[in-house]
Amino acid sequence: MVYFVLILAVLSLGSPAAAQQGNNGFLEVRVKDHREAIEDFSRLDVAVEALSISPKTGLYFWRMGWKSLNLSIEKVDLTKYIGQRSATIFIGQMAPSDYEAIHLKLKAAEGVLKKDKGRTSIKNMVGPIKLSFSVKPKETTLIILDLAVMDISDHPPLQYELQLQGYELYNNSKLVEKVPPG
Repeated sequence: MVYFVLILAVLSLGSPAAAQQGNNGFLEVRVKDHREAIEDFSRLDVAVEALSISPKTGLYFWRMGWKSLNLSIEKVDLTKYIGQRSATIFIGQMAPSDYEAIHLKLKAAEGVLKKDKGRTSIKNMVGPIKLSFSVKPKETTLIILDLAVMDISDHPPLQYELQLQGYELYNNSKLVEKVPPG
């Protein structure tokens, strides 16, 4: 009898989510470059391996883990996405929910230098970040990840590395949070 009551309680917790599927929201994730050393490159290709988000678990400890998103594109030339321009790497409908982190996993980053037309690989320093956001019914959540290629040639044998400089979070075209501020 106790098991039956426990199973009913767990099933009833999941039913509100199923009822809200008609009220999905939209999530869009974009990337751009933060202008540090991008001017050194005529081309800087970043190959995206995966994009995932971590649900805010709260009391729902069984939902722990990362949710993988299907990429819109898998390779971006960051020299084309500086300033206000950004490349969409994911856009899709999602059930309303709260999230606490995002992870942009890169396969590789390789560039062509302007000065000698030589190819150079770029050390990937991009990892998961803590970012609280919500996908709300019939609303659009936009996250712009601001990458920065840094010239670290004064630390041989390294030349360049790619870092996550910050992000912008929008809800229905309204800026909610920007890191770093400015």
